[in-house]
Amino acid sequence: MIVQSAPPSAVGAASTLPNAEQAGVSAGGAAGQSIVAANSWRGRLLDDILREIRPRSAVAFWTEFRAPWGASFHRDWTVFHIVVEGDCWLHLKGAAEPVQLCEGDLAVVKSAQYHTMRDSPSTPTINFTDLVTTHARGNRGALCFGGDGRVTRLVCGGIEDRNGHPLMANLSPLIHVKGSDSGVGGWRRSTTRQILAELESEGTGSTEVANLLVDVLFLQAVRAYFDENVQTAGSSWLAAARDPQIGRALAAIHSHPRRPWTVESLARHVAMSRTTFAARFKELVGEPPQHYFTRLRINAAAARLLSGGDKLSRVAAEAGYRSVAAFLKSFKRHMGTTPGEYRNRRGGWPL
Repeated sequence: MIVQSAPPSAVGAASTLPNAEQAGVSAGGAAGQSIVAANSWRGRLLDDILREIRPRSAVAFWTEFRAPWGASFHRDWTVFHIVVEGDCWLHLKGAAEPVQLCEGDLAVVKSAQYHTMRDSPSTPTINFTDLVTTHARGNRGALCFGGDGRVTRLVCGGIEDRNGHPLMANLSPLIHVKGSDSGVGGWRRSTTRQILAELESEGTGSTEVANLLVDVLFLQAVRAYFDENVQTAGSSWLAAARDPQIGRALAAIHSHPRRPWTVESLARHVAMSRTTFAARFKELVGEPPQHYFTRLRINAAAARLLSGGDKLSRVAAEAGYRSVAAFLKSFKRHMGTTPGEYRNRRGGWPL
């Protein structure tokens, strides 16, 4: 997998915490810790994170481009491109060189990143939105464009994380997962072909099936990104996940999201002073610990609001709040809107 860098108050009262074994993390410092133990708690942390991320993928277009062709993209949400057949070049604005995408590859471009896709790095481009409005769909619903040269077939669309997980904000502007990667390459290529087959069939529920398959590919890309970057990230959430003490604190939070965590209890859990822990956490994660774990609960509550018809009292209790009033105040502060207004947004995400 290749990643490309971009160019130049706690809820509830404190309670007695479980010991390190119950929390799923070890309590000692970094000294003498075995690689197996380190990988164990990091593995559990990644498991929890993948479970918390709630991607919502939406296939917007599947294309059949013939060389020469070129299109530019600039969206306010994360965009994905899957190469089903052929190859092409993706160039992120400000990047030194374009990236070649081949059959079976998945490219995830972070929101608000201008980029181009074309058959050759030198081919002129047109805005993809203009292309959609001026070119008709061909056989089996594909958007056709270009000349009479070699064919490149793509599946393109958008992705959002309904839980607003902090790892998502720290993803690279471009994640490129190769279909030829060892171990899962064959599975990924067969999945991309199945996505296109579902779309072309126009059968009952085919679009939803395709969207769910994209969700799987996206989670696989996030997993690969975590595995390949957690050991080298200089700062951000990934660096925090690598830190022997802050990483264990994150593992505890994500293993037990409903516990009434406080700065004091987390600091004690990883054998640090409150002041040192709070400063180190903010330095690596980018926000104070109490803001972090409160936001996680609010994000989980927001996802629950969109996925079901639970009463606010139930949503508030599941998020760890003892009163609806406290939940409403915290939700409005973090989300900028009331739970009722947020729930009414269902289905309003633009493609």
